Amino acid sequence: MYALLLTLGIGLILEFGFKTAKEIERADGFTIVGFTWLLITLLGALPYVFLGLGFLDAFFEAMSGFTTTGATILKVVEELPRSALLWRSLTNWLGGMGVIALFVAILPRLGVGGSQLFDREFPGPLPERLRPRFTTTAKLLWTIYVAFTAAQIALLYFLARLPLFDSICISFSTLSTGGFAPTTASIAVAYANPLAEYIIMVFMFLGGMSFIIHYQVLRRNWKAIKDDEFRLYLIILAVAIFLLILSQGLNSYREGMFQAISIMTTTGFVTADFGSWHTGARMVLLALMFIGACGGSTGGGIKVVRVLTLLKHTRVMMRKAISPKAVIPLKYNHKPLSEGIVRDIISFVFLYILVAVAASVVLGFLGLDLETSISAVAASLGNVGPGLGGVGPSANYALLPSAAKVILIICMWLGRLELFTVFMIFSPRYWKG
Repeated sequence: MYALLLTLGIGLILEFGFKTAKEIERADGFTIVGFTWLLITLLGALPYVFLGLGFLDAFFEAMSGFTTTGATILKVVEELPRSALLWRSLTNWLGGMGVIALFVAILPRLGVGGSQLFDREFPGPLPERLRPRFTTTAKLLWTIYVAFTAAQIALLYFLARLPLFDSICISFSTLSTGGFAPTTASIAVAYANPLAEYIIMVFMFLGGMSFIIHYQVLRRNWKAIKDDEFRLYLIILAVAIFLLILSQGLNSYREGMFQAISIMTTTGFVTADFGSWHTGARMVLLALMFIGACGGSTGGGIKVVRVLTLLKHTRVMMRKAISPKAVIPLKYNHKPLSEGIVRDIISFVFLYILVAVAASVVLGFLGLDLETSISAVAASLGNVGPGLGGVGPSANYALLPSAAKVILIICMWLGRLELFTVFMIFSPRYWKG
C-alpha cells in the first residue's frame, strides 16, 4: 500500500506538473524509455525495501524482475509473504511484453509519439507491425500474451494439479521468459511433476518465438511458421537438446530438453544442477545464453534473427570473394535486407560482445572466478538468470560484492533495452542534436 501510494503520488506530480504540448520525437524516445525503465524499477523495488531488504538488493531483485532476467539475491524465497512472491512474478509478467507497450496499448492519447516509445522497447532488429496503428499492434500483442498466460494457468492447475497460487506465479514467469519461481527449490524438486514440466516447456518455447508468428498462426496463416528465423530457432534447439542428452545420457532426456529450452528462451527455470554437468554441456548452455530467443519474443540475448543475418552475410561475403563483381542480395524470408539493417546488426553484435567482455573483466578484478564472471554477465546481459560457477542453479547472486551487483544491474538494463537505447542517452552528440 505504501509503495502504491508513493507511486501514485509521483505519477500525479509528473502528470499535472510537467505538461507539454511538444510531440515525442525520435530522440525523445530513447530518453523516455531508458529512464522510465529505471524509474519503474526504482518504484518496483519499494515493496522489497518495506519488507526489510537493503536498497541495492531490492533494486537488483526489481531490475531482475522487470527485465525478465530471473536472477535473485534471495537465499530462501519462501521467507517472503505471498503478496511479495506474487509481486515478484508479476514484475516478470509486466516486463515480458514491455511496460511501455502496455502504456501505449491503454493510453492512446500518447499520440504519434507513442510509436517512438514502442519501437525503442520492442525487442528485435526487424520491427514489424501487425496493424498500421502502433496502438492496435500493442493491444494485439498484449491480447495474445494474456490469452497464453491464462491457458497456462488453467493447464497447470486443472491438468497438472499444481496449487493455484503456484500455477499463477509460474505462468507469469514462463511466457514472459522471466524465471522467477515461488519456491527456492528447482521446478523438479519442488513439484516432482513431469506433466507440469512439459507444460512449462511448451510455454517457454512459445515465449521464445516471435509474437508476430503467433498472431499469423492464430489467423490460420500457416505459412508464417516457414519463417527463416523460426526454422533456425528449431534447429539450434534440436542440436542443443541432442548434445545435452548425449552428454548426460538418455535417462536425463527430460532434464536436457527442459534446460535447453529454458536457457535459450532466457527463462532460467531449472530442473537440474547443470552447473555440475560435463564441461561440453555447460559450454552448450553458455552459448545458448548468448544466442537467446527470437526477435519480437519476450526472450533476451543477441536474438536468433541477428545470428541468422550474420550467417547469411558471411556466406554472401565468401561468394563475393570468389566473384567480386557479382551482385548477391542478402535475403530474409525471400526479401532483400537493406544494407542499413545489416550494418545495424553487425554494430549491435560487436557492441554486445564488447560490453560482455568489459563487464566480465571488471567482475574478474572484483574477485570472481573466470566461469562465474563470464556466465554472470552472459546471464544478466541476455536476461537469462542462473549462470555457472558461483551464480549457478544451486547458488544465487546474494554473496556477490555490491560493486558486482551494480555492474550486473546495468547489464540487465542494457540487455532488456538492447544496448543502443541506453547508449544513445549517454552520447554527447545525441544531447547536442
